[in-house]
Amino acid sequence: MKRINYRSIVCAAMAMGTLSFVSCSSDDDVVTANDVLGIPSDNEATPAPEIGNANVTLPNFSVTVEEESGYPYLAINMTGVWDEEHSDWLKLYGTGNSAKQNVWVTIDNSAKGIDVYNNADGDSRTLLADVVFLVDNSGSMSEEADAVANSIISWSKVLEASGLDLRVGSVGYGDSNHAIDGALNMTTPEKLGEYMNADNRYGTDRTRHYGGADAETLRAKAENSRLYENGSYNECGMVALHFANDNFAFRGGSNRIFVNFTDEPNQPNGIEKWSVEYLNPKNNNWTTNNGTVHTVYSDRKEWCDNTYLYNEQPWLMSEYTGGSIMYADRYFTNITLENLPVTGAMQNSYVIRCTNLASVCDGLEHEIKVTVLSKDGLVRGEKVIKFVFSNSKE
Repeated sequence: MKRINYRSIVCAAMAMGTLSFVSCSSDDDVVTANDVLGIPSDNEATPAPEIGNANVTLPNFSVTVEEESGYPYLAINMTGVWDEEHSDWLKLYGTGNSAKQNVWVTIDNSAKGIDVYNNADGDSRTLLADVVFLVDNSGSMSEEADAVANSIISWSKVLEASGLDLRVGSVGYGDSNHAIDGALNMTTPEKLGEYMNADNRYGTDRTRHYGGADAETLRAKAENSRLYENGSYNECGMVALHFANDNFAFRGGSNRIFVNFTDEPNQPNGIEKWSVEYLNPKNNNWTTNNGTVHTVYSDRKEWCDNTYLYNEQPWLMSEYTGGSIMYADRYFTNITLENLPVTGAMQNSYVIRCTNLASVCDGLEHEIKVTVLSKDGLVRGEKVIKFVFSNSKE
């Protein structure tokens, strides 16, 4: 199969929130565009079905405008959708496969012809994945710290070998003086391993330092910015999430994936931005392009009584963004990251494409909706975002 060059032009998407612009060129020659790109025409598209009550939260997805051979297309990059009823990852089928179609895309309620690439198919196309590990390295994590670090190193190599174009980073949090106490910007799995094994470190110290070319810059931002000071309440995965989102070098068009390892409630110390509720789609703060959070919680769930702004359930970070949740014991016994749901979600990622964009390149806000409905009706999910295409005449 021909390799597609997913070259990002400019992009941004918001889950019903603040908007940015992307560039589009004219695609009046619709037939040629569809022929060249191999995407079904809108005339072949069927209306998205009504799903009733959704029973699955679709993962957050990145939305970009790409081009090939001078023709623009919309690319939706999304991690896997779990089919709980059949205990398997749902394979998505697009337009032109009426017997199997189970995903639809509409722009302003107009059905689009779409093709779908499933990463599990293993052809020559490559999906971009930027993964950040948020690691609670407070004293209570001493039992599982080495197991977590070793699993992160080996797991990154497994993902890289699975066909993903992978970059990884790390944020350590839980220091008694500052909420952030270590970080490594986006890099290769090999460099991540060197960072976590540096100077024969062990236990929680493996993520309590700064690495990479911008190590001192990251250190200064963590130590000098009031945003990240968290007083005596210092185990706050949301602060680590914000730190990565604000400071790390993510690639345009990549799936941003965060994996939070902790054994404590999220402790925002009364600050709303640090609360898990910041990620609640109802609050319109966190864009789909910002990414999905997956949780590994390794202690007793009842410790998290979910007191708002003080003692919050960290796994809500995943529920609000469409990520997965894994509960482990405090020693991380018999848990390897290869067995975590996030692994399957990444290895069963999708790129959904549509073209014929000239009519929406007007600098105005447009609604993009992705609907998933399995043929047996047992998987029902829908996600709506707002997207602004720049004026094609600019």
